[in-house]
Order: sequence, then structure tokens, then C-alpha cells
Amino acid sequence: MTLIADACALIVFHGYGGQTMSIAGQAAMSSGDVFVSPITVWEISRKTALGKLELPAPPGFAGSLSEWLREAGYRILPMTWDACERANALPMHHKDPMDRMLIAAALDRRMTVITDDEVFPQYGVTTLW
Repeated sequence: MTLIADACALIVFHGYGGQTMSIAGQAAMSSGDVFVSPITVWEISRKTALGKLELPAPPGFAGSLSEWLREAGYRILPMTWDACERANALPMHHKDPMDRMLIAAALDRRMTVITDDEVFPQYGVTTLW
């Protein structure tokens, strides 16, 4: 199973946001083979810049989100032109453009998305939380 984590998965798994994740979700996030999309990095860093979110990194970490994700062992999911086009062609079940990009990438690559978003499965995407 190829995995991609959404923003909520990263935030919750690393102890921010006050939510919890299932044992299966935690095991998946701990597997060491989880992709993160650049769109997710943009989403988290944007919310951090606006003061809506603290950087989901260990206390005292002085680097950027990208540096922390690399150190934590996450893999970069390349954005493709095909996924960008597909995201725009998806039915409007989901209005969030960042999530639509993750959905398109997951569909194109047959990935499982680690998310608590209940709309993803409406697109035929397998999710895990």
C-alpha cells in the first residue's frame, strides 16, 4: 500500500491539534514510507504564516517545515500536470483545492490517503485514519 498523508494527518500524528488517530493510522504514519505533497507543505506553511497554526515540528526545532519533513523521513510526492488537470475535472464533492489535488494524486497513483476527511471516499479514494 502506497501512502500519502494530508495536513491533518501530519498535525495529529505529531501531537498537535488535540485529535487522535487509530492504531492503524499511527502504524501507517510510523511506517517510514509516507509521501507528502508539496501542496500540503504549502497549506501548512500558509496557515503557520497567518498565525492559525504552529509549525508541527518538535519543540526547539529551528528549521523549516520542509527540513523537518525530510529529517522525519517523509517522501516528496511530485506534482504532475495530469494530477493538476484531474483535480479540476473532479466532481465538486469537495471544494478545498488542496484536498482536490491530493485526491487526484491518490487516484492517479492508486495511493491510500491518511486523512479523517469523510469526503475523500466519495471519489473512490481509499483512506485510513
